[in-house]
Amino acid sequence: MTDAARPLRAVPEEAAAEDQAAAEVARARAALPALDPAVFDCYLGSLARELEPTTEADPVAVLASLLCAAGVHLGQGPHVQAGDDVHPLLVWPLLVGRTSAGRKGTSWSTAKRLLDTVDTDFCHDNVRSGLTSGEGLAAMFTTSDTTDSSDTSTPDPDPDAPPARHDGPRDLRLLVMEPEWAGVMAKMKREGNSLSAILRAAWEGGDLSTLTVTARIAPSSHVGILAHITPGEFRSKVSASDMAGGTYNRFLPLAVARSKFLPFTQGAPSELISSLAFSFSQRLAAGARLRSMVMTGPAADLWRKLYVEFGSDHGDTGPVEQFISRAAPTCLRIAAIHAALDTTSTIEPNHLHAAAALVRYSIASARAVFTDTHTPARLAAWIAEAGETGRTRKDITTGFFKGKTPAEDITAMLHQLIEAGHITRTTRPRADGKPGRGAEIYTAREPTTRT
Repeated sequence: MTDAARPLRAVPEEAAAEDQAAAEVARARAALPALDPAVFDCYLGSLARELEPTTEADPVAVLASLLCAAGVHLGQGPHVQAGDDVHPLLVWPLLVGRTSAGRKGTSWSTAKRLLDTVDTDFCHDNVRSGLTSGEGLAAMFTTSDTTDSSDTSTPDPDPDAPPARHDGPRDLRLLVMEPEWAGVMAKMKREGNSLSAILRAAWEGGDLSTLTVTARIAPSSHVGILAHITPGEFRSKVSASDMAGGTYNRFLPLAVARSKFLPFTQGAPSELISSLAFSFSQRLAAGARLRSMVMTGPAADLWRKLYVEFGSDHGDTGPVEQFISRAAPTCLRIAAIHAALDTTSTIEPNHLHAAAALVRYSIASARAVFTDTHTPARLAAWIAEAGETGRTRKDITTGFFKGKTPAEDITAMLHQLIEAGHITRTTRPRADGKPGRGAEIYTAREPTTRT
């Protein structure tokens, strides 16, 4: 038996430890939204599943890390058109999990080990941390002619700017891995900091040029961001101006938690890493040679439905509404990455299904992060007390909330509980037998479990 999957021995003390571990995992994962297994019906999903038995990380976090890295590694060649906009295959996951139980860092370690075997030079030269200013990020992509030739003065160097990459052929790929995104958020709030604006431009895969005193010409870029944060940090540090400015609707928030306890794991066997890396490397190389990604007829039919789904008003307000406003283009980018890694320029329905499942989970994660979790838990328990009879919408409005909560907030909370698998909604015909809208009935059910 290998150390990677070695269980605790079933002696009394260790059996108790095993029970405690199972309870802790269940507690941590109970707070996660329901997940459609279709998320893993893609090449990257198969990689995450292969690595899952050897890591304590959430397989969603490993998948998201690989997704971000793959989009960057593929480069600017493969792209997808949406209206008048050309979208690079860039996806910015924001992994949201508690400091210990989230195992966010573990997920990056798992993904990075595979990536390092795939392309050591990429991991050494194209993966960075330490975002502090917009000028610092733009400096990574400056051309050799960045200043007015008539100006013979020497501008003060930007202390936040990492060394510009001018040696050899220009490589515009950059994966920014930020394990403490809360610190970056704090820097973004500093007066005069241009990072938010530069990030918005970077998501478009375009011009990061600045017009500050130390102006920089950076006409092109290909930046992916993988960020980690705790739920509490994010709720406390994000501001209304951050959301209104559109910076955070570029991110893909994903709630994550520890999947298991592996006290003796040494990670995936080297033979498995080498095997997976060989296939991954070949797919990345083939995908990088692609250009415009287009949909097949069946995929286009599916996309029409998804476009309406992700563009419709679901009653979300405040930060959640802002956070999910770019769900459609994000879904398209993810599907295109899946297709590119299948070495084809045609997006098929299976690529869209996997992408849509992840986007839906992201939307549910955003709701979980920004929505009050204590009140929904009490509401679910109150509905459960009614047994099979359930509670009507009127009962909930007047009996639980005492008529003091806006209808849209109640709708969002009920939607959150339905999506999480805690309650179901049915409609009961009118008691007087007359036509018209019946009463909404909400009934408790067992939560959907995640594997």
